[in-house]
Amino acid sequence: MGAYRTNHRPANTVDKPTVNFSLKKEVFFVTIGSVVGAFTMHIPRIFSDIVGDSSYLTTLLVMADIVNSSDPMIGFILHFLVATVIGIVTGIMLHRIVRFNLSKVSRGIMYGIISGIVVFIVFAIPVTQILLNPTTVEVLTKTNPDIPNDMAIQQIEEGLLVQLRDSFFMHLIWGVTLGIASSVFTRKFGANYLCHICNIEFSKINTWEHHQKHVHDIPSSEMKKIVILGGGFAGVHVLRKIQKKFEDNVNINIMLISENNFLLFTPMLPEMATGTVEPRHISTPVRTFCKRAEFLQARVSEIDFDKKIVFLNKNKSKSEQSQIAYDYLVISLGSRTNFFGNKEIQQNSLSVKTMIDAIKIRNHVIECLESAEHEKDEKLRKELLTFVVVGGGFSGVETIGELNDFLRESVSKFYRRINLDELNVMLVAADKIILPEVGEVLGKYAKDTLEKNNVTVITDTKATNVGDNFVETDNNEKIFCNTIIWAAGLRMDPVFKNFDCKKDDKDKIKVNQHLQLENYPDVFAIGDCASIQNPDTGEMYPPTAQHAIAEAKIAAKNLILLIDSKNKPLSVFSHTTKGTMAKIGQKNAVAIIFGNRLKGLMAWFVWKQYYISAIPTLEKKIRIGVDWFLDLFSHRDITRLNNYDEKQTL
Repeated sequence: MGAYRTNHRPANTVDKPTVNFSLKKEVFFVTIGSVVGAFTMHIPRIFSDIVGDSSYLTTLLVMADIVNSSDPMIGFILHFLVATVIGIVTGIMLHRIVRFNLSKVSRGIMYGIISGIVVFIVFAIPVTQILLNPTTVEVLTKTNPDIPNDMAIQQIEEGLLVQLRDSFFMHLIWGVTLGIASSVFTRKFGANYLCHICNIEFSKINTWEHHQKHVHDIPSSEMKKIVILGGGFAGVHVLRKIQKKFEDNVNINIMLISENNFLLFTPMLPEMATGTVEPRHISTPVRTFCKRAEFLQARVSEIDFDKKIVFLNKNKSKSEQSQIAYDYLVISLGSRTNFFGNKEIQQNSLSVKTMIDAIKIRNHVIECLESAEHEKDEKLRKELLTFVVVGGGFSGVETIGELNDFLRESVSKFYRRINLDELNVMLVAADKIILPEVGEVLGKYAKDTLEKNNVTVITDTKATNVGDNFVETDNNEKIFCNTIIWAAGLRMDPVFKNFDCKKDDKDKIKVNQHLQLENYPDVFAIGDCASIQNPDTGEMYPPTAQHAIAEAKIAAKNLILLIDSKNKPLSVFSHTTKGTMAKIGQKNAVAIIFGNRLKGLMAWFVWKQYYISAIPTLEKKIRIGVDWFLDLFSHRDITRLNNYDEKQTL
């Protein structure tokens, strides 16, 4: 059995950090440096115009004439903007392609000199000779009508070397200013110093040096280890909070352990299943968030709360078990689809909980349409074109809405041998209304809207069994179909049965008002796996992303108070739901926002805005925004993707 140990410095290791940069910060700092450089490059020429004989005023007039202006200030602004843009472009190219390290001022000056010379040769000389010189003749003859064209051309040719000299020094001043400014800002605010032994980053070189000394050279006895289990909304938000707090505290070691190496934005799984958004766009690598923390991809098998040890199974080697010791533990493991112990349901239905689930749904639905297109047996054709979703909650309703839109748009465009009337899309819900979380009024609106869109909604009916080609209900009726999607509830992972702590009847971990386990104050549980009572209503908080994020904030705050040993009372978790919403297809949705009911297009728009704002990174926000924009003007994509567990045949 393997055990986690502190990484000590290997023999002959070079005592230098790896310097990383953030592209967002790089662009920002280079922009600032370029703006400053674009201003300072003009100062010597302007000074020459004031105290001596210089042709810089003519140069500004020539630049202004390019945009049909005679104001030298316009020429100055144009030159300023061009210099700024060039600086940004060259800076990004140098950083991202050449991987030049600007954390030292000497390197910044070198970078500036190179940039200035390159821009002078590649840009300034060609522009001057091809674009500006002909315009200079026109400007000289306009400003001094007594000068004929031949004399103006002669003056330009005689002053060419002086002009090139002045231009060279201008661009050199611009480049050096850009380099120094970018270097200073990068070293002060933009660089991250990576310990290549622990694979964690520090924002200050001094902290990195302390880390090397107290962790690898002479390990500190005061080292505290925080372990976070789970890479979902709750776990990642705790990580971000404590990373920010303990960024420069070398006595704090942080590790996040997750079965998957990505954070999945589960509210958009129905959209992914129907091809509205791409799989990679709703998933973000966990390592993106692990700046000051180590990441380990593994599955938790057991926790010894008394000895403070987490037992793990590596994903690639399930038989090999390792263990991680901790001082403080945050449990934020997610949930699984609840099949209520029925193996028939589990084997014969699809679920909508993971990325693989969504891909399977997409592949299966497209395969049904492809088969039905040429199927002549009426009974089999009817089963192929009958799609049943079980579950009247958020997941079930949003899945049926997306699925119905996908089916009808795809059939009308691509499957010409299938009549739209042949499609039979059904939702089976155990409650008397669907979406009970939004109330009876909006639940009825959602039901009426789905039925208007040709979805058969069956309420107050439980699905008791699922076969290879049927769903059986509690009134002994059978719905013959080829597609069953099970979205009828969640359960805890079976591993929770191995946890020796207090749990409720659903195997959720019981916590106190501070989100701590009883008898284990150094352990917190949040998210889907935690049983947290609302102090105002006495009911349990629902397992939603909104509540998980709110719980993460309080857990992180209390964890920080415990570590800092401050004699301050721990915060009590109490959260008022901001709202709930569900998309029901055809640019339609229902929502309750701060007690106000919304429905229709407005609710759909709010749904879109809320969820894109909740995406954790700017890159993913942009990608999803582009997906949504393209979806407005394009047909459904019916490409069938091969699953990882499907065998490819030639």
